[in-house]
Amino acid sequence: MSSIIRNALALSAVAAVAVAQGTTAPKLDAPCADAVIFMARGNDAPYQDSRTFPFVDATCGKLRAKGKTCDFIEVVFETMMNGDFCDQIAEGVRNGQSQITAFNQKCPCTHLILNGFSQGAWITGEITTGLDNTSAPGNAIAAALLWGDVMHEANQPYNVLDGAGLQKSGRSADSLARLNRYAPVLRSYCAKGDPICANGNDVNQHLNYFELHTEDASTWAVGKLNDAAPLCAAPTPTPSASSTVVASSRCCFLQCRRSSLLPYFSGSPCSLPCPPAIRA
Repeated sequence: MSSIIRNALALSAVAAVAVAQGTTAPKLDAPCADAVIFMARGNDAPYQDSRTFPFVDATCGKLRAKGKTCDFIEVVFETMMNGDFCDQIAEGVRNGQSQITAFNQKCPCTHLILNGFSQGAWITGEITTGLDNTSAPGNAIAAALLWGDVMHEANQPYNVLDGAGLQKSGRSADSLARLNRYAPVLRSYCAKGDPICANGNDVNQHLNYFELHTEDASTWAVGKLNDAAPLCAAPTPTPSASSTVVASSRCCFLQCRRSSLLPYFSGSPCSLPCPPAIRA
């Protein structure tokens, strides 16, 4: 049995005990802000699902408490339990990269936080592997979080929880190398009993991440955003007319009295194919 079929069956089994997919429309845009979170949902979950959105509330709440602005956008992809899993992954990766690129072009100064759970974690990981972290929009990613990732790779420096040294499918060497470009801003949550990321046998350990770890994850994400370098240079203040006159008079006075003291005034003026790991 191929890995894609095994992964699809495992996610279907988990989805059977999770919240059923609803009809809530995805949130597709946000105003420019200090931070915007891109959310990728789990298998058979609705948009804005109650399982994962405590992370949005906690993260944006902490940023707003510091006087910063925060919003979210949802990555668009189908998650029906009996759908074509490979097509769903490819759709999410394609749309996610397109949505992130379009938003970054509109708001180049906004830092991005990527958050994906289960099937959405796979998509979020593939989104990052396809973006160069040294140029836009990849360099706008201040933090990326994967929860119960199908492609979880054991023993990576960004892994957390007791499943950090375990894996079920893992990544190809090339895919892992591209993902690891984001290692300083990446976290991958995997519990030992999780059947999706750690090949465990406790479905609840796949479903309760946000109940147990939202506080820790949101604090970490806010810290990463605070540490991130500005994406846009701060505007240079324009001197007022009165200050220009004073400076001009002062310069003229010094030039008349002692030319060697003349100060210097500077002017600043869906065609995406299934990723290799999916076809394995």
